[in-house]
Amino acid sequence: MVAYRCRIFQVVFHLTQGALARIVVRPKNEPRLSGGKDKLEDTRIVGEEVPWSAIAEERVLQIDVKRVEGSKSRYFKGFYLLPSRVNAGNDKWVPWFIGDIKELVDKKHPLFEHTSGEFYVAIRGEEVVGRIFVFENGRYNQTHDMRSAHFYFFDCIEDQGVADLLLQAAVDWAKGRGLDLLFGPMGLGGVTGGGLLIEGHEHRAAMTMMMYNPPYYRRLIEEFGFTKYLDNFSFYLPTTARLPQEFQAPVEAILQEGKFRVLEFRSKKDLARVADEVGEVFIATLGDHAGNYYLSEKEVDRLKQGLIRIANPELVKVIAHDQKVIGFLLGFHDLSAAIQKSKGKLNPLSVYRLMREYKKTDWMLINGLGILPEYQGTGANMLLYAEVENVVKKYTQFRHLEMVQIQETTAKMLSNVKTLQGATHKIHRMYQIQL
Repeated sequence: MVAYRCRIFQVVFHLTQGALARIVVRPKNEPRLSGGKDKLEDTRIVGEEVPWSAIAEERVLQIDVKRVEGSKSRYFKGFYLLPSRVNAGNDKWVPWFIGDIKELVDKKHPLFEHTSGEFYVAIRGEEVVGRIFVFENGRYNQTHDMRSAHFYFFDCIEDQGVADLLLQAAVDWAKGRGLDLLFGPMGLGGVTGGGLLIEGHEHRAAMTMMMYNPPYYRRLIEEFGFTKYLDNFSFYLPTTARLPQEFQAPVEAILQEGKFRVLEFRSKKDLARVADEVGEVFIATLGDHAGNYYLSEKEVDRLKQGLIRIANPELVKVIAHDQKVIGFLLGFHDLSAAIQKSKGKLNPLSVYRLMREYKKTDWMLINGLGILPEYQGTGANMLLYAEVENVVKKYTQFRHLEMVQIQETTAKMLSNVKTLQGATHKIHRMYQIQL
C-alpha cells in the first residue's frame, strides 16, 4: 500500500482571563508536500484567536492514498460511489454502470493488454474523499511518439489538500516509470471522450461519453500546476436547422454523379456487415487525434460490438465511394435519463427503462464523424451532414441534437458545424504537466 500523510495539526491552547483563548496551530515535525512542485513546503498557522466555546480537544487529521486492488478490494465501493456523493442532487450528472467500472478496476478490459496503471482513493478516516486512475498507454505513446502517462476518473471533494495528494500520487507513479508528461483527464479511446468539463455545467452529460464534474474541479487541477493542453467542444444544433441553400445543389450533384452513395441500414444485421470497414475508417480518421490512438484488434472488436448493441442502425450513416467505405457518422439516442434512474445497476427494470427511453428521448447525440483523408474536400462531408438533416426530418421525436468531442484543432469540422448553425454547448479541457 502507498500512503501519503497529510498535515497533522496539534492544537495547543492557553487560557486567558477573558472569554477568548489563543490557539497556536503547528504541524507535526513533518513537512507538507506542496502539490505539483519538487520542493517541500513547511506551512503553519499561528496566533489565531477563537471563542473558548469553539476550542476542541486535540484532534488528529490524516488522509491516506490507497491503491484499489480490484473490485474485491475494501476500497472499491468507495471508489465507485464517490461521484454520486460529489454530484448528489445534480440532475446533470450521469453514472457509469458498475459492471463497466469493475471490468476496468479488475483490469479485464482489452485496454490493459498494452496499458499499465493503478486505481487510487484518498481516505480520511473511513471515508473515501477522492479517487484517480493513472496509467501508461503503450499504444497511445507509440501512436503519438510520446513518453506520457494519463489520468482519468478524477473525482474529489472540494478540498485542495485532498486533490494535491491524489494528483501527486499520479505524478509520482509516472515519474517512477521514467515518463516525461502527465495528461488528463484522458479517456480510454474510441467514443470515451477526454477532458474536464470547464463550460456547460448547466447541461446534462451526454450519457457517459464525456465527463461531467463540478466547476471547482478546474481550480483543483490548475492550482496543482496543470496547464491547458487541448479543448474538446460539444455543439448544440436545433433539429429545425437545415443545410444552407448554397450546399444543397452540390450535394444533389455529387449523388447524381453516382460515385458517392449513402449506405442504408434497416437492421443490426445490416450494420454488422460493414462494421469491420467502419472500424478501419474510424481508426484511420481519428486514431491520431489527441485522446485517441490506434486501437488494438480486441479494442476495435469491442467498439464494433458496442456500436451494434446500442445504436439504432438508421442513425448510423456510412458514405461509400465506388463500393469502398470512406466515411461514417455515428448517431445515438440519448438514453441519459434512463441511465440516471438505473443508478449504475443493470437489471431487468433498468433494461426496460433503457428500451423505453429509445422512444421517449427527444435528444440525439453524434459521437464520431470521419472521412478518409484522401476524400476530404470532395463533398463527402456535406453528404454526411445532409443525412443528419434527413434523419431529424424522419424522426420527429428528436428536437435537440448534440455533437460531442470535436477538437479545437479540427478547423474544417468546426467550420462545417458553424455552417450548420451549431452553437457551443460544452467545453472539455485536457490538461498537461511536465514531470
